[in-house]
Amino acid sequence: MKTKGVQLSKPSPAWMLTYGDMVTLILVFFVLLFTLSDINIVKFSSFFKKMKKPPVVLDEEQLRRVMLELANYAQEKGLEDKIGLAIDLQGLTITLTESIMFRSGQAVLMPEALPILDVVSDKIINLPNPLMIEGHTDNIPIRNEKFPSNWELSLSRAVNVLKYLIEKKGVEPARISAAGYAEYRPVASNDTPEGRAGNRRVVLVVLRQEMKGFESKPEEVENGN
Repeated sequence: MKTKGVQLSKPSPAWMLTYGDMVTLILVFFVLLFTLSDINIVKFSSFFKKMKKPPVVLDEEQLRRVMLELANYAQEKGLEDKIGLAIDLQGLTITLTESIMFRSGQAVLMPEALPILDVVSDKIINLPNPLMIEGHTDNIPIRNEKFPSNWELSLSRAVNVLKYLIEKKGVEPARISAAGYAEYRPVASNDTPEGRAGNRRVVLVVLRQEMKGFESKPEEVENGN
């Protein structure tokens, strides 16, 4: 019995493949349009209006300019060994030693500290980045009714600087915070008087800030139904 041979059709021209891809893309495009048309436009627009704007971030050049201006001030006033300036991973750090800020074992700002804080605040008050005030002590314990330990002393000093910047210089409270670290973040050895003096300090940090883009509160994100 003779079997019929299978006849193969001619292959499709090359342009057909490109044409088929184009038709598929057009179909996907119209499906997408149909899907988006179901979104509640009012809620969609409201969502974007409520989204927070990305924060402006202080760049490296601005940080260095502020540091240079404060370094010039410290040099003019002969305070190079009392005011420390550095740029690190945290941001711009401004270190003020105890000798120009507080009397030993106390947290009340000395009158001579105020002009220094005025100059510092004038340089940083309009910066967009958050500020952190850190209080530090040496390892000699303090125990009295007001300050049971170095924790309370270091925090009280940081808070008093913070309050001065807010109440007297107009720094926005939402962008400033304070912390006390007692003797646990020394920058020098506590075995010498010079080292302990260097550890007794208040540090103002202009914190770096990551660009996080748009953010919204959870309750502001709604379905389009």
